[in-house]
Amino acid sequence: MTTVLITALPTIASLLGVSRVVRGVAIAHPVGDPVLDADEERVLRGRIVERALDLLETSVESTTVWEVDG
Repeated sequence: MTTVLITALPTIASLLGVSRVVRGVAIAHPVGDPVLDADEERVLRGRIVERALDLLETSVESTTVWEVDG
């Protein structure tokens, strides 16, 4: 089963052998940012989840860490 890990600690995920990683925002808030207002945070969450879904469809040979754009 193909999976993607969203985490603020991609180095640790890599050491554990996770092959698909999306870098999250922060340890306490990997899929969100409490500093943003509600609408901006909803957009950010959507971009993170979309990136993870894209990575599910991508063939990888070794650990691949994807960043979320801006």
